[in-house]
Amino acid sequence: MTNKPKAVPAEQEIRYWMRTPAITINLAAPLSEALALMREHDIRRLPVVVDTGELRGIITQGDIRGADVMRVAGLDPVDIAQALRNVKVYEVMTENPISVTPETGLREAALLMIENKIGGLPVVDDQNRVIGIITESDLFEALVQQLETHPRF
Repeated sequence: MTNKPKAVPAEQEIRYWMRTPAITINLAAPLSEALALMREHDIRRLPVVVDTGELRGIITQGDIRGADVMRVAGLDPVDIAQALRNVKVYEVMTENPISVTPETGLREAALLMIENKIGGLPVVDDQNRVIGIITESDLFEALVQQLETHPRF
C-alpha cells in the first residue's frame, strides 16, 4: 500500500534521507538468516521480498522474538537454533506493510510511522521493488540537520 506523494521541497523527499540499498530477505529464508542479517548490519527490521525484489512483507526483531519457537520456556539453545532454521520468514512477517516512494515527504513518512506505531518504512519504486528504507533514526537525523540549518525552529 504505497501512498501518493505530495509535493514537498526536494530536500525533504525521502530519497535524500533513506538508507540504500536496503538490506532485504527472501520470504522463504529461515528466521536464523533474518536474525543473522540483523545482527551483521545492526538493524532491527528487514523488508521481505520475492526473487524479483518486490515487497511482500516486513520482519522485525520483535517478530522473531515473538515467534512461537521463542515463547517456549526452557528450550535448550540447540533446540532454539534448530527452530530458527526450521521456521520461515513468511510464517512470522507482517504482510503488505505500509511503504513509501522516494518522492514521499519526510513529514508524511513521520506521520505514517506515528499513526501506525512503526519504526521504519520500506521505500519502493513504481514496480513495488524495494530500493531503500527510512527509519526513525533517519528522520531524527533530518530533524537535527534542519534545526542546525534553520535555528529559528
